[in-house]
Amino acid sequence: MLEGITTSAQQYFSVVCTASLRYLALAFLTYYVSVVIYGIRWKLVLREIGRDAPLSELVKAILASIFMNNVTPMSRSGGELLRMAWVSRRANIPAGVSAVSIIYERILETIPVFVLFLMGMSYFSSEEPLPFGVLGITGIILIWAKWDSFVRLSLRFFRTPVAEEEMERIASLKNCHSLNLVGVLLSSAVWVLDVVRLKLITMAFGLNMAWSFIAVISIANLLLGLVAFTPGGVGVIEGGLVGTLTYFGIPTALAVSITLLERLVSYVVSSLVGLVVLLMSGGVEIWKALKSQ
Repeated sequence: MLEGITTSAQQYFSVVCTASLRYLALAFLTYYVSVVIYGIRWKLVLREIGRDAPLSELVKAILASIFMNNVTPMSRSGGELLRMAWVSRRANIPAGVSAVSIIYERILETIPVFVLFLMGMSYFSSEEPLPFGVLGITGIILIWAKWDSFVRLSLRFFRTPVAEEEMERIASLKNCHSLNLVGVLLSSAVWVLDVVRLKLITMAFGLNMAWSFIAVISIANLLLGLVAFTPGGVGVIEGGLVGTLTYFGIPTALAVSITLLERLVSYVVSSLVGLVVLLMSGGVEIWKALKSQ
């Protein structure tokens, strides 16, 4: 049995070694461009509710929060608290205000996730894409008409409980039309880059998969991260992603190799970078102060 495991590991390693370093480097680049976009979006939301913080501090807080998310049980259980404490210490922003800004960011993400879901559904359909376009437009109209209900649904989706006062402040942001438009565009850009990253990783192995198929994999990755109960989704995400890829006909060795590179970018290196930021930027003291409260 041990010999069989060793043989499989050698097989996976040999496949990983065939990956193009150029595409892998581009995959890393798209990941960190996404982090900067997250920082810009957060800055705009804070500014709209009357607060501001340096973009560099927001990006540092996000990078450090990625590390905390990856080492604490349940996705985002520790990272979001660190982000709140970080901007409270570094930019004198009240915790309640930072909480509202972070929650609203999550709501803005829901719209492009919905669009991504429709793209994935089109992969399984032999019909013209028009019905999915109509469904998407109808969904956006319903979101706008039933904004309060959409906000509550989004909060449940992202497992984010809020006080009624915070709920009212979040709902009132509907009237900030420019913020909503820019926020949705930035959120969409992040998810487009997420799909592009997965595409680049598959291209590193010489595969040319359809964009709709990559969207399906991206949605699977998102859902696995949301339901995972282990730190950073370790084990759950890897197993689910390999299972999804093999279900769609990708050879097991290649599915494992794609998953390993994806997790190298989004988990291993991101955790190391986040840890360095945490140690070098005073994040440890912020986290200790947060735990003592």
